[in-house]
Amino acid sequence: RPLWHPTAAAPDTSADVVTIFMVTIVSRHCELVASASAQRPSLPALLLFLLLALQPSWHVAAQPTGVVTSNSTQSVLYGVPVKSSYLEPVNCTLEFDREVVGFNASAFVITPPDAQILNFEQLAPSIYTFQLAAKVNANISVHLPPNAVRDTSRVGNNVTTARFTVEYFAYPPAVSLRLYGFSGNRTNQAKNQAYLNFNSTTKLNGSTLFDGSMVSISPALAISNFEQVNDKMYRFNFEIKFTNASSANPDNVQCLSPSAKLPTKNSTMFRCSKCPHSQRCTLPTTYPTLALDHQEFPFALVVHGIPALGMNETKFEVFFDTLWAAVALEAPAYAQGPFFITVVWSEPMEDLTAIMPVFDPSGPAVDQDLLQYNLTVLSPTSFRMLISPVETGILIISINGSKQSIDLAGNANDFRANTLSRTGASKVVVYSGGPPLQGSVGFQYKSPAVPYSYQPILGPMIISPSLIVSWRGFITATQYDLWVTWGQNLTSPVLQNLTSGTYELGGFEAYLGLEYMVHLVARNFWGQELLLTKVFLYPRLDVVADGTQKALSLPKMMSQLQTPVAVIAFIVPKSFLFMNPLQVLSFRSIDRQAGDSEPCNFNTQQLRCTFLNFHIEAPATKFLVFREPIRLQFTFGLQGWQDMYFRPQLRYWEVFHEEWRVASESCPSDKKFERWNDLHRIYTVSVCHLTQFGMFEFYSPPVPTTTTAPAERPEFTGSPMFFVGFAGIVACILFCCTVIYLCKRRRSARKPAFEELGIRPTTERFPSRRQVVGKQRQKEDSRELLAALPGSPTSSWVNHGGDGLSPRDSEEGLEVMLAALEDAVPVDSPRPPGSVDVSGSHSD
Repeated sequence: RPLWHPTAAAPDTSADVVTIFMVTIVSRHCELVASASAQRPSLPALLLFLLLALQPSWHVAAQPTGVVTSNSTQSVLYGVPVKSSYLEPVNCTLEFDREVVGFNASAFVITPPDAQILNFEQLAPSIYTFQLAAKVNANISVHLPPNAVRDTSRVGNNVTTARFTVEYFAYPPAVSLRLYGFSGNRTNQAKNQAYLNFNSTTKLNGSTLFDGSMVSISPALAISNFEQVNDKMYRFNFEIKFTNASSANPDNVQCLSPSAKLPTKNSTMFRCSKCPHSQRCTLPTTYPTLALDHQEFPFALVVHGIPALGMNETKFEVFFDTLWAAVALEAPAYAQGPFFITVVWSEPMEDLTAIMPVFDPSGPAVDQDLLQYNLTVLSPTSFRMLISPVETGILIISINGSKQSIDLAGNANDFRANTLSRTGASKVVVYSGGPPLQGSVGFQYKSPAVPYSYQPILGPMIISPSLIVSWRGFITATQYDLWVTWGQNLTSPVLQNLTSGTYELGGFEAYLGLEYMVHLVARNFWGQELLLTKVFLYPRLDVVADGTQKALSLPKMMSQLQTPVAVIAFIVPKSFLFMNPLQVLSFRSIDRQAGDSEPCNFNTQQLRCTFLNFHIEAPATKFLVFREPIRLQFTFGLQGWQDMYFRPQLRYWEVFHEEWRVASESCPSDKKFERWNDLHRIYTVSVCHLTQFGMFEFYSPPVPTTTTAPAERPEFTGSPMFFVGFAGIVACILFCCTVIYLCKRRRSARKPAFEELGIRPTTERFPSRRQVVGKQRQKEDSRELLAALPGSPTSSWVNHGGDGLSPRDSEEGLEVMLAALEDAVPVDSPRPPGSVDVSGSHSD
């Protein structure tokens, strides 16, 4: 051996060639003998084969062997072989026992795979230098496998050689602190034992580089019994020191923000039960005080650096902790899909997830599977959860501490044992899986009070009417738009981006009988909208109908031309035979949504509905008998009614027959009244029935003002002899009547008249007051006339007051003279200028 085969190296010496030749001959001889005799080989052949196998030295040359040594790192020279190194490559020297050819760093097998051979150099044909390093902490091992190196005679190594191992640390050691009996660096005991754990050895090439002098506590606390447990662990004891200074009295505690500046140089800021968890207690002391039952006083434990290990100084916060932990909850205010919540405790907890958030049952359900498999611990004090509500709604998330929430010092939030230890947090998340959920809208109308209203007047006096719109229940909505429409095309301004749940529309004068469409758009945080429209009607008006106020001015209504219509109800005393004890009538708008009849469903070519629709009712009265009708007056004005071919007509809804009847016909014939003043556009009507009323436009064309042309006489088709005969008969009758009249007149005797018999007419015997006054004035004028005539005997009576004559004689004489004067002056004769007509009588 070795037997040559195609994959083996070619023979380099004559001894190898001779050996191969002899083995080949023996092997061939054994094959021939075995094939010929079908038996085992001959004894001489086997002896020859064993001889060659037992004597390899005379045909195989010596192999090269290498040794790797190291006594330094890149910057440190050790007097002993290097077994470990921190952060620095290890300097290695490879020396062979003979000269080698064609050797380089690729011949090495190195583990782990991320270890490296650096700075490979040849110092001599048999001496090489290089460095070993790694990217992670690991045991680096290198060696040369068989046939990896050859000497100058082309002889290779047939065994592994140049083995070397070193412990390499790519990172400096890290240290952790733990207090005996506790899960961390918090204690509620005065005497404590601490353990320092390094993640890698503190020995370097046989020397321990860490001791008790490299540990200190601030404020100063004595360290005792420092000892090494192993090359990675140390332990020691320390005791908390307390102060009894008067300045550390709990009454002197100041609650400050964590970022506030300390009042004095010796003051310490720490948590305590005197202040909220978001603030810090401040006292002029450097040590905790036993006067505070619950506090979290900080200390600083310093582990000094080890330069040889590349380790820097490390500081730990050690707390004397008798205060319970507080919890906080972080969550978005709005969400449109699955979202994260974060639970944060004020200090590390023994079991961070012992207390889990809960969800209010009034909100949407949460996907529990997603909640269970999506919990991530972020730090010793916080963890995060993925929340996925299954529907739109307001999600209320809360978490509350209990006896299961225990901090590292053993303080629990058991509020039953200590009420001050109660802690909790909650968040409200508006989750929008779509538009906001539909809520409700309400109205409140404020109008100036009227004296005849039955409703009591409460609160301050209202001068201007207004409409208050309130809404609630629009889950996830954050902003609202509001506007009102009414009539055919009337609308109020659009109020945008409202955030409260109520708004007052000032100066809003509502009309009785009119439907107002209030539109509300609810918008969520993501811009998704929901539109809700609700009808607002003028609220019911209860009026005192005992007749004290005969004319009741009702709320205005709106005409079909969208102008205000003044309405007055005239109610006389004792208009009703029987009424409710309150003697109250109610006026309200019709409510189509509540089942009131729709007047516009009965429109025809001669009858059209309007906006004037209302109800008149008597509360708490089932039957009402009228004594006198209620008269309603609607003042449209010239702008409110302009159609000359239609006039208003009030009708009432007959429930039993389901038809609209003329309202005036509800009264008896002697009480019926309906009138349309076309000049002033005022419609007045009497009603004697309480029900739903509707004003209609009734076709009533105006009466024509021109005379209608006479109809043409039809053409006569009969015989003219009829008219000739008829005319002759009429002439004969007239002739006969004339003859008979003349004959009777001659035969009849003439009858004397009353004047001839001496009988005066009744008007002369019993004159009227006008005649008496006229005669008196005539007599006075006559006296004045006679007195003006010279030489008249009457003038002397008139001028002298009638001395010597009695009034009766004077009057008789006056009449005689008037008669003589009339005879002297003819009626038809012309009068002289300036004369006076005394024959006529004076009128009133």
